Amino acid sequence: MQKHIYTFFAALLPISLLVALPLGARAHGHTSFEINEQVYSFVVGSLNEPIAVDDRTGLDLRVTKSARHAMEEEEHEGAPVPGLENTLKVELKAAGKSKVMDLRPAFGAPGAYRAYFVPTIQTTFSYRLFGTIDDVPFDYTWTCNPAGHPQTDAVMEEVEISPGVTLLEKEGTFGCPVAKTDLGFPESVLSEYEAAQKLDFLIVDMSKIL
Repeated sequence: MQKHIYTFFAALLPISLLVALPLGARAHGHTSFEINEQVYSFVVGSLNEPIAVDDRTGLDLRVTKSARHAMEEEEHEGAPVPGLENTLKVELKAAGKSKVMDLRPAFGAPGAYRAYFVPTIQTTFSYRLFGTIDDVPFDYTWTCNPAGHPQTDAVMEEVEISPGVTLLEKEGTFGCPVAKTDLGFPESVLSEYEAAQKLDFLIVDMSKIL
């Protein structure tokens, strides 16, 4: 029975589906850091939001950089930062468990990265990015908010989070997985984890009768 149950971070999406996944930043978090006198802007969220248990999803990351003075310019977006798959990794954390994964560059989108997984339970989870950026050690964690993007307080003050890395601002976030039954249509269904638990319970209960 266990081989029919996904572990929390199992079942990675095939790379061929990259093109089909959206690059939009609906309900994503926007965070800026100063590293080596450059401003690195991170857009962090999950693919295919809103997501439910047993959905195929993953880290949706985009990184741009610009000079500090350029951030004050109207409609400034910065330049994409390629090559971070060589210096950064992502650690998925949820329900007391973790899994370290490589970043995958998004096809045809410089500065965009993915790390695919399937959530198997309804819980709060985090993306921890760690490694180096421009030869400076980097380690920062983004956590989902069950209430979603609008209910997350913004941070608009500079905070040194590690030597050489200063948080400039942080706004918004991404949502946590919702129960599979909440989005099921036309019939609501249990998640694979819930179904397996119910089956185990029935087996144990029947063994007592027999």
